[in-house]
Amino acid sequence: MKKEMQQLQKEFKKVKKLGWVKSVNEGKGSIGLTLEKLLGKEKENFEFPDYLGIELKTHKKYSKSYTTLFNATPDGRYLFEIKRLQQMYGYPDRILKYCKVLKGEVNAIEKQKIGLWYSYKLEIDYLEEKIYLCIYRNSQLIDKETFWTFRLLKEKLERKLTILAYIDAKEKRVGTEKYFQYTSLKLYHLRNFSCFLKSIEKGKITICFTIGVFRTGSKKGKIHDHGTAFRIKKRDLKSLFYQI
Repeated sequence: MKKEMQQLQKEFKKVKKLGWVKSVNEGKGSIGLTLEKLLGKEKENFEFPDYLGIELKTHKKYSKSYTTLFNATPDGRYLFEIKRLQQMYGYPDRILKYCKVLKGEVNAIEKQKIGLWYSYKLEIDYLEEKIYLCIYRNSQLIDKETFWTFRLLKEKLERKLTILAYIDAKEKRVGTEKYFQYTSLKLYHLRNFSCFLKSIEKGKITICFTIGVFRTGSKKGKIHDHGTAFRIKKRDLKSLFYQI
């Protein structure tokens, strides 16, 4: 892996020398897609590391936003657990009032209110080796059926994030066009799965639900799940990784 890391650092130096480069599109993930194009990265395979066995994470410099580590759909008693959560605990979409959505951040430190009636909190059960989503109404626990197994999370973590390249970039606009300047690259090595669980316990890693609906087209009104993301802030990377 040392050879692959050196190769990435070499290619990144070339990208850095380019200075400001035009974004490939106006989408939310354009900062990462633009870098991947510059590196000559092949088509995305979300289940494996991005580049030469190394996972790439791009981040706007000075931003305090979260970085997604990976997505993991929860399990439950029902086959389509995400749809159950949407139907039972969702709230009206901003545009299609007759459709329900569920979007919000959940952690293991304190209950987070999402929508009008329900609050959510994570609970780690080391005996059952599961992370549960606990749902409350008026401080009373009403649902504890949604979960992620340790086995699933450990497999995803170790397969995709053993080596992480964290890249900072600046952003600017020239007229209607967006540009990025990639400024720094830092390499990290995953500590272990225990550190992952401890980071969740301490609220450093959160889970973000983005269960929406299609607002137009043939799928209008149907569920549109953008993924259930395990996320961390830059300042907390050291709780899960050590810098190489």
